Amino acid sequence: MKNVFFYLILGCIIISCNNSSKQMDNNVENTSAEITEQKIDIKAIYEKNVTTFQKLFEAWEGQDVEGAINLMADNFMETGTGLGEPDRTKEEWKNNNEMMANIMKPTLKEAMFLPGVDTSTLEMDGSVRYYGIWNFASGDKNQDLKVYGSASFNEVGLMTSLTHYADFGMVMMQILPEEVVSQMMGGGAE
Repeated sequence: MKNVFFYLILGCIIISCNNSSKQMDNNVENTSAEITEQKIDIKAIYEKNVTTFQKLFEAWEGQDVEGAINLMADNFMETGTGLGEPDRTKEEWKNNNEMMANIMKPTLKEAMFLPGVDTSTLEMDGSVRYYGIWNFASGDKNQDLKVYGSASFNEVGLMTSLTHYADFGMVMMQILPEEVVSQMMGGGAE
């Protein structure tokens, strides 16, 4: 009788452990499925944001400043990365690019887009970075420039920030007329 009782208790323990293990497996599967779904969602957001970034470049190449502005959030900010270059609001970006459209033509020759990451988790966050080669032309002169940039976007897919790293000043000095460069550098026309 003791053996029957012992086997009955042992069987209950085994069944209980099996159920607990199955519940743990189900919890792990559910958590894993949620993480996978989140990664798919962030990947879709990233891909949508890459498309927006590409549209911005197409508008810039076409010198369609209004088309570019329509891709930006009201709180958009371009980070100034040149020596003494200020950050620019959406309106300041528009004014600067209208001026630039009058004196030079940009053409994107190559671009590689990569996902940006949250700096604390190192997980994709929907932002986009890129490496590209731009050609800037003014009159008969043109110059290629390697550029690294990044952009962040809000929940509706509008660009909230844009940062470019490149030596734009040197390119302008190479292709623009001397009097334009002088004016841009704060000097007056002589």
